[in-house]
Formats: sequence, C-alpha cells, structure tokens
Amino acid sequence: MINPKLSKLKNNMMVFIRICFSRPSYAFSFVVILLYIIGGLAVVAGLIPPLPPGKGGWENIYAPPSFENFPWYILGRDFAGKPLFLAIVRAIPSTFAVALIAAFITVGLGVVVGMIGGYLGGKVDAVLWILTNVALSIPSGFLALILAIILPTDLKGNVAIMGLILSITAWASLARSIRAQILSLKKREFIDVARVVGFSPWKIMFDELIRITAPFIAVNFMFAITSAIYNYTGLAYLGLLPLTSENWGIQINMAVAVGGALFSDRAILALWSPAIAIILLQYSLLNMARAIEEYINPALRIARAR
Repeated sequence: MINPKLSKLKNNMMVFIRICFSRPSYAFSFVVILLYIIGGLAVVAGLIPPLPPGKGGWENIYAPPSFENFPWYILGRDFAGKPLFLAIVRAIPSTFAVALIAAFITVGLGVVVGMIGGYLGGKVDAVLWILTNVALSIPSGFLALILAIILPTDLKGNVAIMGLILSITAWASLARSIRAQILSLKKREFIDVARVVGFSPWKIMFDELIRITAPFIAVNFMFAITSAIYNYTGLAYLGLLPLTSENWGIQINMAVAVGGALFSDRAILALWSPAIAIILLQYSLLNMARAIEEYINPALRIARAR
C-alpha cells in the first residue's frame, strides 16, 4: 500500500516540476540551479579533485585555456597558476553554505519577530518594533563590511560566522513587512473562529497565519540568498576574506589587481568566468523565486492560464 504522505509529496513535486518547465526562463533557471547543486555536492563528496599546487612564473599565471587534464584547464589558469574552471567549481559549496545560512537566519528572525509583534501587539510589539527600527537604521552591507574588517583572520573562513555577519540586520526589512501583513490578517473572521475553537496564539501564528504568508516568505528567502551571495563575493572582492582560489570574489579581485584584466586580455577569462557564474546563479534564483511563488499560490497559475 502506498503511503499517502509519500504520494502527496510526489504529486507536489510533479506540480512544481511542471511549473518549472512551463516557461523557457523557468526551465533554464531550474537546470542551471540543478547543475550548481550537483557541482557543489560533488565537491563535498570528494568527486571533484582538489586544486593542484600553484605554478609560479609569468608563463603560468593566467595561462591561456588548454585541454590539459580536461576539463579543468578549459578556462586557463588563475592568479596562482591553478586551473580556473576547477577553482570556480570548488567555490560553489562555500558560497552556497554562506548564502543559505544567511538566508535562514534572515528569514527566520524576520518571520518570528514580525509574526509575534504583529499578532500579540501591546508591549511585546512595541519592544520588537523598536529593535526592528534600530536594525533598519544600520545598513546591513556596511555593518558586514566593518565586522569583516575587525574579525580575526581564522574566523573569516568560517561559513557559519560569515552567514551570521551577512544576516545580522538583514532580517529587519522582512520583519516589518510580515508585521504589516499580520496586523491586517489577524482582524479576519477565521482568526476569531480559531480563537473561539481554542487555538493558542502560537498555533494561530505558526500554523494558520504562516500558511497565508508562505508565498511571500518563500520569495523573500530566495531574495535573501541572492543578497547574501552578492555581499559575500563583494567582501571577498574587497580583499576582506582569506586569499584563496576557491572564491569567486577573490578571483575577480586578483584578475583586476594582478592580471590587469581591465587593461589587457591576459586575465579576461579570470574576470568574466566567476562574474558569469554569479550572474547565472542570481538570475536563476530570481526566476525560481517566481516559480515557487506560482507553486505556492495557485491563483497565480490560474491567472496565467487565462
């Protein structure tokens, strides 16, 4: 006998996949993200070889593409004489890890603070609203920049610490939006019915209300990932993270600073390859945010089908 939960999960996955392939942009983005995930998992599982020792000398730094040890040298060598394509692939896990940790913290705090403040009101809401406004007054990127400067070098390579730094005030904007939605939703009749039935405030908030705000939360989760990737690679580009080939921001920085990519063609691949990797990922994540919103909100699918 088929487990009803597994059958429902299978059906939901099929619906989401159909949505992903309902538009060319969705299908392209789905495939791109899948390739990134496969590449990241392959690195973590040890299926992708480690970076070989760098080769010094001007003839090796930013050497042109070759078929040596295919496919890792198809983009040539980087600032340390290491295979550029391999370095870009090996940068996927750390980038994803930082972005996901930052997104979970950002969305988790934003939802909890906004939901509790908006529903409970009173002094609780007043205190949380003050905290939210304080966080909103501090630019998240600027604060991350300062913290990255003063952070000990050994902690800058810790993905959990970097994820925390990138989300330390980023949650406030989402909290404000969630609070505004909850202030409106809690006045509806179904909430009064839930109270009469005996539902606790926590069940109403994190069962009933969260289902209504789920599309908004899901989209903001994807936006939080894209923002974290930009900020993480930005900090690396500014030279505030450990110097390593396995970082897209470092590769762009070194292509400009060492390879002179803005003035010559020698390091042009080292400049554009990580940049395109970032652009493709960001574009795909934004399209997947729309696809997820369409999946969670059937009204959007019906409107588009008309």
